[in-house]
Amino acid sequence: MGYNIMSVVRFGNTTSSGSSHNLVEEISARVPKSEQIRVLQDTFPAGRVHGNTFYIGSLLGNEGQSLKIDIDPRSPHFMRGQDFNGHFMRGQDFNGGVGIGGIVKILMESRGLKLSEIKEMFSQYLDDSPRIVRDNAPVENPIKPQYNINSPYDAEYIYTNADGEVLVSVRRYNVKDIAGNPMLNTKGKPKKEFRPFVDGSAYSKFPDVRPLYNIPNILASERVIWVEGEKCADALNHAGYTATCTIGGAGALTKKTAPQYDFSPLHGKELIIWPDNDTAGKKLADLIQDLALSAGAKSVTMLTPPQGKPDQWDAADALSEGFNISDFVHAKSNVTKSNINLLDDSLLIDRFTGPAPEQKFLIDGTFPLGVPILFAAAGDAGKGLMTLDMGMKIASGAPMSHAFGGIVQEFGNVVIFTAEDDEAEMHRRIDRLDPLGARFDYKYQIRIVPLPNVGGVFPVLTESSGEFRTSEVFDRIYEQMLQMHDLKLIIFDPLASFVHADVNADPAAGAALTGLLAKTATETGASVLVCHHMTKIKDDTVVKTPEQARNLIRGTTALVDGVRSAFALWQVDTARGQKTCEKLGVPYQRNTCFDGAVVKSNGPASRIVRHFIRDSMTGLLEDQTDAIEALERGSAREIKMEAMFDWIVESERNGVALTHMSGNNSVYKRSEDADAPESLQGLSKRVLEQYVRDLQAAGRINKFQLSAAGGKIWLGAVDGDMSRGEYEPTTARDNV
Repeated sequence: MGYNIMSVVRFGNTTSSGSSHNLVEEISARVPKSEQIRVLQDTFPAGRVHGNTFYIGSLLGNEGQSLKIDIDPRSPHFMRGQDFNGHFMRGQDFNGGVGIGGIVKILMESRGLKLSEIKEMFSQYLDDSPRIVRDNAPVENPIKPQYNINSPYDAEYIYTNADGEVLVSVRRYNVKDIAGNPMLNTKGKPKKEFRPFVDGSAYSKFPDVRPLYNIPNILASERVIWVEGEKCADALNHAGYTATCTIGGAGALTKKTAPQYDFSPLHGKELIIWPDNDTAGKKLADLIQDLALSAGAKSVTMLTPPQGKPDQWDAADALSEGFNISDFVHAKSNVTKSNINLLDDSLLIDRFTGPAPEQKFLIDGTFPLGVPILFAAAGDAGKGLMTLDMGMKIASGAPMSHAFGGIVQEFGNVVIFTAEDDEAEMHRRIDRLDPLGARFDYKYQIRIVPLPNVGGVFPVLTESSGEFRTSEVFDRIYEQMLQMHDLKLIIFDPLASFVHADVNADPAAGAALTGLLAKTATETGASVLVCHHMTKIKDDTVVKTPEQARNLIRGTTALVDGVRSAFALWQVDTARGQKTCEKLGVPYQRNTCFDGAVVKSNGPASRIVRHFIRDSMTGLLEDQTDAIEALERGSAREIKMEAMFDWIVESERNGVALTHMSGNNSVYKRSEDADAPESLQGLSKRVLEQYVRDLQAAGRINKFQLSAAGGKIWLGAVDGDMSRGEYEPTTARDNV
């Protein structure tokens, strides 16, 4: 897939070898033999039938007779044979005499399918409902006559080179029953078979090099749409677009057969991939994307079929229903990959013209919008409740909502995946945060997925033999997220549950994960927040700075370095916590007082350390920074005001009176003396002079005149020596 930068390995409830054997046995017993034979023929269009044997050159689909497969439904070898270990449809390689297993093995080797995908392919035959499968009974001749160049056909598609010379023709045959009536497949659509023919061969055969469809128009166009099948390509071509496809469809092009295909006409083109709406179609589209980029396509845009469209919905269906093709292929939500070409002038700096795009914030000054975010704290800090609260506020659309020390700036849809908290616990938390039921009137939607209730955790990323891959479950969910409008926030809690790779020790794993998160954020437009743990520290160790907190985030430096924003939360020491709670008038308990701050940001952000106090009713850590600082400012100011008053009174009593702003006896100049109050030393001139004004306005001090020639500049208490005319200077200062 376009965003699947790594291959997928199995996880979770992966079947054991024993259960895999049972599944193969079930496919053998329940899938009609005629259906197995049809799949075989579709997989190898170049194969030939002689009697009850199917001949093909190799599992790559080459024409020839090196490989033979027993297709006699009455033969014991059709189901299994000697040394088959549960596989069926025995085959024999003439060159080496190696048994090739059965249809499962054939599909794995030729199409690159996994057992789970083969199970899905035959799912209609594997449910528990009773059925009568008549075509598993012995039949005289289950194989339709071999198509050749003289066989009647229902449609023909011509592949030409740039000069219009025919390279290969693909003929379509509508399958009919004995009475001549069209037969339908399991999806209710007419059954069709396709066969390629090249010049000089009477029987179906792929050309040595398999070309793209519609090459002359590809070369004449800047933008090309790839679809699955000639019918869809022709439908788009007739509608005014330039469309192409690969010969043989999803069954023929695999990673193993890819070298036989020529994608060079796509060099320098903008390719748009429109996959069929099914697993096979998406799998083929992912491969097309890689092959097109390798062939030098300028860019590749992957379309995602809209939600609600039926299985196998394609471009031809879209045109027949009047679907808006232009809006679909030009939608901003489409995912585009580009090849880097340093000779392309579009990379020059002069492209940056006009006002730069504004950096949007999800939470003002804290979390940017559309980036990967790491939120780290020790266990039991309440990360899940804080992120749930933020998600609810983003979905609410309510202005002036606060979270993580900032105002919510963007509102929209939210998705939360929680690996540890089940449905009941999430319900309790939501009720505590929203006791009045405001959530029922939210402007946007918040989807909460408690994974313990839906089959357990799925991995976002897995590692096998040094390769990092996204999982199939995540790929499916990713497709759904790409189709969600106004998606603003995606949360994974906690990170460790969603990554089956050692991001704590392996920098490559950390880089792969953050790269995937960045891609997810870019393509969905949402901030992607992952909750993570901090390293455990000794009880007597106190975190005092954001820098210390950043260094305690668990894992390799690639984690923090790879995200655009990181926020850390740490518990304050007991003495400070008790003092803070006392000022706020709330009871102190352990795990009540925390500090938090942005510890990494690739753009503008507030680096202020925020102070959080746990609400005893909801359990939520709430930002109380402003309240705490207001109390501290008020308390500190009162202390300093008292120090100024005492200093003025003492200076008057000792005959060394102070002035407000005049000369060497001004409060600012004298604050530099060693005997000045320590709490006033280092304060600005403006602050010290304001303290004097405030004391005078409060009626506690006044200004006095000490000589007939002098003015009222000397500071003294309203009932001090100066007020009674008893002041006696005792120094040589200019207060004589």
